[in-house]
Amino acid sequence: MQFELIDTLPTACGLGESTLWHSEHQAIYWTDMPNNQLIRYFPENGRKEVFPTAENLCSFAFIENSDWLLCAFQSGIARFQPETQALEWIFRLPQNLKVRLNDGRMDRQGRFWVGSLIDTPDLWAEDPAQRGKLYCLDTDGNVTEHLDDIRISNGLGWSPDSRTMYFADSPRYAIYAFDFAPESGQLSNRRLFATTEEGVHADGSTVDIEGHVWNAQWGNGKVVRYAPDGSVAGEIHLPVQQATCVGFGGPERNLLFVNTAKFGLDADALRRQPQAGHLFIYATDTRGMEEKFYPG
Repeated sequence: MQFELIDTLPTACGLGESTLWHSEHQAIYWTDMPNNQLIRYFPENGRKEVFPTAENLCSFAFIENSDWLLCAFQSGIARFQPETQALEWIFRLPQNLKVRLNDGRMDRQGRFWVGSLIDTPDLWAEDPAQRGKLYCLDTDGNVTEHLDDIRISNGLGWSPDSRTMYFADSPRYAIYAFDFAPESGQLSNRRLFATTEEGVHADGSTVDIEGHVWNAQWGNGKVVRYAPDGSVAGEIHLPVQQATCVGFGGPERNLLFVNTAKFGLDADALRRQPQAGHLFIYATDTRGMEEKFYPG
């Protein structure tokens, strides 16, 4: 694995997430979740735009032939127009649950998958009904549940042939792999793909054209590249401890955009990590896959 840091964007995000490249706009999008902001950056001319959101925007997807986004906000899934702030709800979480939505991603068949997390200080609930789930919004607008007993959903991604889905439950220090049926979206044969050491949480992931999983890791300042068999195939060491999300982009899709967070850092930690929350851009010797747009 070869990579080179080519730029650092001083965004100082509280929590940078859902890092997606828009091939038509030639722009990288992401959300600063705790600050209720959607950010768009054009690397060619250095222009950055910031759009406010009504609540925490956790993850999102692009929509075909539209300037609206498909968004997983903390309380549900909606269509959202950044320029006008227009909002159309599709699905809301039950209000009696102490959960909120988190990481989400499109599969290549046009479905949007998003998981929830336990929204309590210790990220735990004795009642199984109060734990996170993995939801799927299909192309007809129907929402179904596929996994439960989740603490923090993260790390969604699919192999190049769409036959394997990856999913992380961060506080369990685990990334799982599932057999995935592209036609039906059904999951089976859950197995452990990779683990992180105690205190290090697997966060957002992306998959390159060679089938390697790139995972941002919270707590050790790394992006780890895993081979399809789960072995470590390379690491990027960041100057900050809290890596949150990764995404490929650029005209050749060989640029890796790495988001980070300053959330939860005290004054001393911020002095030691002055670049916490910034966006780091690396040139790599591989390429990411094209982002699928929602066909709705």
